Amino acid sequence: MNFQITKDCKGIIDRLVSEENLSKVFPSALVLSKKIKDPHLEKWVNLEFNGYFKGNSYMDNDVVVPEYRSLPGQYLNDYGQIMRIDNPDLKFANEYRLRNGIAELEEFAKASTMITLSDSSFNSLIRQNLGFDASRFQFAPYSVVGILNDIKSSLINKLTDLIDHQEELQRNDVQTLSNIIPLLHTSVQSAVGNLYSNGHYRQAILDTYIHLVDYVKRKSNRSDLDGSQLMDNVFSPRNPVLKLSEDENERQGYMLLFKGAVMAIRNPKAHSLIEQNDPQKTLEWLSFASVLFRKVDEAELVVRN
Repeated sequence: MNFQITKDCKGIIDRLVSEENLSKVFPSALVLSKKIKDPHLEKWVNLEFNGYFKGNSYMDNDVVVPEYRSLPGQYLNDYGQIMRIDNPDLKFANEYRLRNGIAELEEFAKASTMITLSDSSFNSLIRQNLGFDASRFQFAPYSVVGILNDIKSSLINKLTDLIDHQEELQRNDVQTLSNIIPLLHTSVQSAVGNLYSNGHYRQAILDTYIHLVDYVKRKSNRSDLDGSQLMDNVFSPRNPVLKLSEDENERQGYMLLFKGAVMAIRNPKAHSLIEQNDPQKTLEWLSFASVLFRKVDEAELVVRN
């Protein structure tokens, strides 16, 4: 449900904050974008990861290389002469937007000398509009560090927005599902209280099934027994204390349902910290408990000789 998406997002953010290389983290972000079927996030992650090049299938006519990929540098001609631009309105001519994928950017950032790139289309624009026969663009490696940090911040912001959206959806889900609680057996309502609406799902399940065991004890007058031993005795197919059917096979089935509720639900919840963060699954477990409570109400108390 929504919780898993939130968990995945937080896991990626934790890796980003721990300063793990972006090139190692971005594949996880790409998988996430495909899982949640978010075409905008998928497109952005792919372009950042693989680069803003025509060979990238995500690169279309509407894509503009982001401004945060701009870095300062110098245009040079074949003779090593530097283009001088003093007009502040033409400051952009001393900048270049890197199209390279993240792995290449990380390699640029590690360089110990100035880096040189040649972009024929941009060189042509310089020649046509500024009259300088540019052949290459030169920049310092440390400038790329800022671009990588901006990409990291952008991904964190996108994931944070996604978390906020998922948590809002989950709050709406919980509110909707909470409306079902009043339809369940009154004993479930009593056991759950505000636990469900406050998101304490594991405790809501645990308290409900503990209450179910006590409910069986009171109805059968067998407070001396507990757990699966209680259920074996009280719902015994051949000699029941609480009789739920005239058919022995059906009594066997009911005994196994109650016994399973103790062994598979109450005990694991009581004795280990099983993570339970899904409101819908929690409601389903509470609904099952509600059925069992109603069966106890319907059961005929048999006095044994």
